[in-house]
Amino acid sequence: MILYRAKRECFSNKRVGAPVISETAVRRSGYWLIVVVLAMLAGLPLAVWLDISDLSGNTLRRQARDMSSLISSIRSYYSANVVGRVLAAHASGTTAVTVVSHNYANIPGAIPLPATLSLELGDVIKEQQANITYRFVSDLPFKSRASHELDDFERRALAALRANPQQTLNDLTRVGLTDTLRFITPVVMGQACVACHNSHPESPKTDWKVGDVRGIQEVIIRQPYASNVFAFKYLLCYFLFVAIIGLSFILLQRQQARATITPTRIWKRPTNSSPASR
Repeated sequence: MILYRAKRECFSNKRVGAPVISETAVRRSGYWLIVVVLAMLAGLPLAVWLDISDLSGNTLRRQARDMSSLISSIRSYYSANVVGRVLAAHASGTTAVTVVSHNYANIPGAIPLPATLSLELGDVIKEQQANITYRFVSDLPFKSRASHELDDFERRALAALRANPQQTLNDLTRVGLTDTLRFITPVVMGQACVACHNSHPESPKTDWKVGDVRGIQEVIIRQPYASNVFAFKYLLCYFLFVAIIGLSFILLQRQQARATITPTRIWKRPTNSSPASR
């Protein structure tokens, strides 16, 4: 009987001396772990969203710049190699048959002015591309043309470009999940443009010089975010996989915390027997 009691007391002392894990500490560590995992999971889509936002703006600027450069090249080529040759032939007296006019559609055999070509190219682009708008506007249109309605951004851009024609201006706005980029470049008067405008009877200004800014060329591109988001389909699949792993890890930690709390309660029970029991 004495030997049994000694063994029991020895076993009780071992249990009493063992390290006891607090139930509150276990829960607190589990909660912090969950917070850290959730913060890591939330940080990934935030980083992706910021990258997509930056990518969308840069892509829109590149598209608008390329389109604006393309149309400017077409207009310059047409002005120098079509209209310029016709006007030069008229000036030398070689021929006077071909008419260059903004009203070319009503004149048999006539060809359009470079500005008219740009305006009609804008209409064609608008019909073919629903998300792209091209505007060729000025505050000094021909007298027979309707005045161009310029908004505040276009008026400020025109004034800034006349002060410094070497720059380009852009404005990126976001409404909902759609980005809209407005890209403006100056319409600079070349030699053929000056010769035509200074002698045309409907021109509101007849003292143009080479290098003057007559108006602005604007490319407007609208692009929804969805087209950029789904371009990262592999990254989205990876994020979904990581989210599943993270949630599974959280659930596993909670189960382990519950399993640790139960034996802790057993260890904390009083083990010293009363004198009466002895």
